[in-house]
Amino acid sequence: MEPAAWIFPLLLLTSSAVLAGEGAAPVTKADQAESGASAPQAEEVAETGESPPAPPSYKMLRFTEDYSWLSDPVKRGDLFDPIKYIPLRTNEPYWYLTFGGEVRERFEGNYDQNFGIRAGDNSYWMQRLTLLGDLHLGERVRFFVEGISGLVAGESLPAPAVNKDPINLQFAFMDVIPYLTEDERLTLRAGRFGLSLGSGRLVATRAAPNIPFKFDGFEAIYDRPFWHATAFVTRPVIEYTDRFDREDDSTGFWGLYLTHWFNNSRESGVDVYYLGISREHGQYASGTGKELRHSFGTRWFGEKNQWDWNGEAVVQVGDFGNESILAWTSSLDAGYTWEASWKPRLGLKADIASGDNNPTNGTQGTFDALYFKSGYFNDASLIRPENIIDVHPSFSANLTRSITIDGGADAFWRYTRNDAVYAVPGFVAIPALKTASAFVGTALDVNLEWRVQRHLSFLASYVHFLTGDYIHAAGGRDVNYVSTTMSFLF
Repeated sequence: MEPAAWIFPLLLLTSSAVLAGEGAAPVTKADQAESGASAPQAEEVAETGESPPAPPSYKMLRFTEDYSWLSDPVKRGDLFDPIKYIPLRTNEPYWYLTFGGEVRERFEGNYDQNFGIRAGDNSYWMQRLTLLGDLHLGERVRFFVEGISGLVAGESLPAPAVNKDPINLQFAFMDVIPYLTEDERLTLRAGRFGLSLGSGRLVATRAAPNIPFKFDGFEAIYDRPFWHATAFVTRPVIEYTDRFDREDDSTGFWGLYLTHWFNNSRESGVDVYYLGISREHGQYASGTGKELRHSFGTRWFGEKNQWDWNGEAVVQVGDFGNESILAWTSSLDAGYTWEASWKPRLGLKADIASGDNNPTNGTQGTFDALYFKSGYFNDASLIRPENIIDVHPSFSANLTRSITIDGGADAFWRYTRNDAVYAVPGFVAIPALKTASAFVGTALDVNLEWRVQRHLSFLASYVHFLTGDYIHAAGGRDVNYVSTTMSFLF
């Protein structure tokens, strides 16, 4: 793409941010998660005697946003509210149309990509543009569509389709709500949509690349106070750079995910879930074969007295070629936040994901992380959470109400030396090397988030991976990674 092609999106991003954020006070990450607050208009405060309710924050999956609350004109105060709620019928607030989108500019610098094994330096600019329409025909029928464009410039290696897809259909689905009461709702969904379950450890959006995950199929969603359930039957969608994406006929993905919260704030609760996947061509270090894998998992999460925790455990069974599957994983993410204006938090993350200890014993032991979230360990996304053990102490703090910084040191070991280290897409990044050390290395990371205002945010990350003897034996070396991301949402 010519350099001039970047000028218009950047001008749009800058000018729109200034207009939308004029007079707006910065908000903290916690504030955004709770309300997405923006500054109220002075005339509204004068008329009502109090500030209008703060608008909700933007979501990772934009179709989970609900703008029916804008049917009350008093609550409208944002520059983009006129296109977030376009009434279609008088005195019928649930007949409305919403438009929205995103302009995202991202730079990634990979210095010795894939630990320098069969790769070198690769730095590039990425651009993501989305435009969505959300049509509500009352409370029981809805149509959602979102288009997407992902472009790359300056790369020294061929860009994968998840980053280079000039124009495509990201989401397109229909919702029907056959059962609706004051506090219960059953939604039936059909079409192309995204999934994000629990903490995103196995099913998430893949936010860092230009093109997030998407699935074709059916979903049923049940929601009531203290309970939420999702059941789905889908096929993942394959991205292409030169034609429209299509579903992967060789892979099926289905599941049931149940959440129970212990309080009204939904800060504490437990998840129980089942996920199934079938592949015609499953691939691991031990070989390739037809795969049927069942995952049974549970998660316990909560907050209390400045402590927070998120623990998860999964067991996988099934068949891989002529072998049976028995794999597992366990993780813990916990921390303590001091009561201070800058919210210092000391945290610890630890993961164990099994590997195949004996490729000849008839049992496939490599855990499959399925469609896990990008940046699982850090923004460099060098390692897939399979055949891995890691311990990651971290520290975070709010430098101001709108700027947060965090960082840590993450030490990695192979679960078994008889299995490989896997790259994020799933292929073998470094072969097993049975006689080499189990120690992979240590990743040092530091990250900054600046919430300029409700629509505009800036992120920056730096990762230095200090490689161990195992990677050196494979011909690899240390890695430096840097990224910057500016996102404008409306």
